Amino acid sequence: MATGSPPKAPRSEQRRQELRRKLPRPAAALAQAVSNPAFIRCLCITLVFVVLAALLVIWSREQVLLHAGRVAVDSRLARLDYQVENTAATEAAREEARAAAPTIYVPNTPALERVSSSLKGLPTAIAQAPSVANIAEALRKQFNLDASSLAAISPYATEGPPADNWSDWTDALTTSVLLETPVLAPEAFQIYTTEAPMSRALELDSGVVHRTLQGEAISTAALQTPKGAQRLAELARRAGFPEAVASVVASRIVNAGRPSLILDADRTEVTAAAAAAGVAPVIHSHETGELLVQRGDRISPQQMDELLRENAAFMSDGHWAARWMPRAGLLLLLVSIAVFLASFTVGTYPRIARNAWRLAAMCLLLLAMLAISVLVSVDAPSLLMLAAMAPLLFAGAVLRLAYDQRLALAVVGVQSALVVLALQQGIGMYMLLMATAAALVAQLDEVRSRGDVIRASTATAAIAAMGTLLLGMIESPAISASIMQVLIAAVQAAAAALGVGFLLLGILPSIEKLFHITTGMTLAELRDPRRPLLRQLQQRAPGTWEHSMQVATIAEAAAESIGADGLLCYVGGLYHDIGKMHKPQYFVENQIDGENLHDALSPAMSLLVIVNHVKDGMELAHEYGVPRAITHFIESHHGTTIVEYFYHMALQQADDDRDAPDEETFRYPGPRPRTREAAILMISDAVESAVRSMDHPGPAQIEGLVHDLARKRLLDGQFNDCPLTLRELRTVQAAIVQRVAASRHHRIAYPEADDASATESA
Repeated sequence: MATGSPPKAPRSEQRRQELRRKLPRPAAALAQAVSNPAFIRCLCITLVFVVLAALLVIWSREQVLLHAGRVAVDSRLARLDYQVENTAATEAAREEARAAAPTIYVPNTPALERVSSSLKGLPTAIAQAPSVANIAEALRKQFNLDASSLAAISPYATEGPPADNWSDWTDALTTSVLLETPVLAPEAFQIYTTEAPMSRALELDSGVVHRTLQGEAISTAALQTPKGAQRLAELARRAGFPEAVASVVASRIVNAGRPSLILDADRTEVTAAAAAAGVAPVIHSHETGELLVQRGDRISPQQMDELLRENAAFMSDGHWAARWMPRAGLLLLLVSIAVFLASFTVGTYPRIARNAWRLAAMCLLLLAMLAISVLVSVDAPSLLMLAAMAPLLFAGAVLRLAYDQRLALAVVGVQSALVVLALQQGIGMYMLLMATAAALVAQLDEVRSRGDVIRASTATAAIAAMGTLLLGMIESPAISASIMQVLIAAVQAAAAALGVGFLLLGILPSIEKLFHITTGMTLAELRDPRRPLLRQLQQRAPGTWEHSMQVATIAEAAAESIGADGLLCYVGGLYHDIGKMHKPQYFVENQIDGENLHDALSPAMSLLVIVNHVKDGMELAHEYGVPRAITHFIESHHGTTIVEYFYHMALQQADDDRDAPDEETFRYPGPRPRTREAAILMISDAVESAVRSMDHPGPAQIEGLVHDLARKRLLDGQFNDCPLTLRELRTVQAAIVQRVAASRHHRIAYPEADDASATESA
C-alpha cells in the first residue's frame, strides 16, 4: 500500500464541515440576542407585566371570594390553631355591662344649703316675735307660719345659735334623709322609679363615696299635694324633728320646690363606658383541621365571618412556608406563562417585538382586564362570573380586531389562566372561559356592520349561558339546592357577552385609532361613493374615478382568490389615485379632447407632476382622516418603480451617454408594498392601465400582459417587503386575468337599421 497524504473526505462531508463553520455559534447567537435593543425592551416590558400580574393574582388568592348565601363547592378547614375574638359576643357582654352600670345622682348642694341655713336660723328669727304678726311676711310664707306652728317652734327659739338638737336634726335632714329618700325633678323621678334599687347610686361631692339609693323618691311636681306634704313631714320626723315641728320643716321644703338630688348624665355615661371597657373580650379557640364550611352547605353569615377571621389569622400568624411557598410557586408559574406569551408574540409577530408600544399596550390591556376581574370579585363575590367573563371577552375582541385570530386566541388562553388562578377557580372554569372567548373571536372574523357585532355577542351569550349551566351541573354538590345560584351565574355570563358587544360598538372608533386598525365596518363606510373625498374625485377627475373603480374590482377578486382581505383591497383601489384630482388634466384618462399637456414639458417636469400625485394623495388622505391601512395603498401602489414613459423620453432626448438620465431619479419615492393586499393592488393598477392601451385584447394577450407586469415588478424587488409568496402570486395572476378578460369581452355587432328592415321584410 502506498504511503503519503491521507485520503480526502468525501465531497458531501466537506460541504457539511463548511456549513458548520459558517453557522453562528450558540453562545454568540445568545449574546447577540441579549444585546439586541428590541430584546431588551421586550424583556423589560415582560418583567413589569409579570411583577404586576403576580401581585394581582397573589393578592386575590389570599382573599375569601365567597359570600353568605352561596352553596359551598369545596369544604374549608382551619389551616392553623388560632384564637379569635367573638366580636358579637364581646359586644353583647359589653352592652350588658353598660346597661348594668348604675345611674349616678349627685346632691343638689346649693338648694340643700339654702334649706339648711333657713332651718337653722328659724329659732333665732322668731325668738323676739311674740306673735305671728311680728314675723316678716317672707319668713311666714317660707314656713307657712301661723299661731299654732309658731307655738310649736317657740320652745326651741333662742337669741343665740340654735340648740344642738335642732342643728343635728337639720343636718340629718339635709345630709342624709333627703339624699336617701330624694326629692327629684319630674324627668329624673321617672327614671328613678323605673330602675332597680341596685342600679341607682349616689355620688357625694368627694367623687369617691357611692351609696345605693333604695328609698322611695318624691317628685317636685307632687310637693304641693297633701300627700307630698305628708311624706316630707314624715322625712322631717325621721331626721328627729318633733311631730309638731315636722309640718313647718315640710312647708319649707315644699315652698323651695327644688330637688335634693340631680341626675348626672355625663357621670352616668362615663361610669357606663368604664363598665363596658372593663369587660374582657370573648375569645374562641380553633384547632388545625377544624371544619369551617362543608361542601354543599349554604354559607351562613356566621360561617362567613369565621372564614374571614381564619383567613386573617393565617395571613398574620401562619407559618412562613405555608404562606410564601404558594406565592413563590405562583410567581414562577406566571413567569413561565409570560415567557410563553412573549416568545409566541415575538416569534410570530415581529412588528409587535419591534414596536415597544404595541407590546406595552397589549400587556397593559391584559393587566387592566385582570385588575377589573380581581377588584370586582373581591369587592362583590356574588358577581364573580360577570367579573371573570366580561374583561376576558373584551380583551379577546380587541386583540382580534387589532391583529388576528391566532394572536387573540393565544392571549385569551394566557388571560384565562391568569383569571382562573386569581379567582381560585378550577379547570372547568378555564374551559368555559376559553370556549366562550374562542366563540366570540371566531365570529369577529370580518366586522362589516353593527349587526355583525350584535350577532356575534348574542351567539356568544348563548354559548356562555349554556356552558355555565353545564359547568354548574357538573361541579355543584347539590344541584337542587344551588339551582338558583347556577342560573344567576348563567345570566351573568350571558350579560357579560352582550355587554361587551354593545361596548365594542360604542368604543370601536377609539380602538381603531389606538391600535391603528381599520375594521370591516369602517371599510364598508369608506367604500360609499357619496363620501366627500370620493365625490370630489368623481367631479374633478371622472376618468381617474372610472379607473379606480376598475382597479378596485380587479384587486378585490384577486385578493379573495388567496384568502386576503378583498374589502380592504377594494377600498384601497378606490382611494389609491385621489392625488390626481389636483392636476387631473395631466393624466391620460382625464384628457378627453386628446390634448396632452406633457408635450409642452420636459421629461423632468413631467416626472414631477406624475410622481407628485402620490404625495398629493397622502396629504388629502391625512386631511380627510383616511385610516393608515388605506393610506398605505396610496403611497405604495407604484412602490419604487420607474416612470418608464418619461424615462425613455429623457433617454431619447439625451445627446450622449454623459447626458443620459440616472434611472434612480425617475423612480417613485415608495415605499414598496408591505402587505399582500398592497402588492395585489400594485399589479391590478398596472394591468388595468396597460390593458386600456391594447386594441381588442384577447385572453391570451391579457394573460401575457399580466404575467410580464407581475414578473417585472417581482424582479425589480417590489414585493420584497411583503409576505406574498410565489404560489400566491401565480394565483393572483390567474384571478386578474379572469376578471380583466370578463370585463373586456366583445359583443356581437348588431346589423344596421336598413339591413334589419330588409331582413324582416324578406
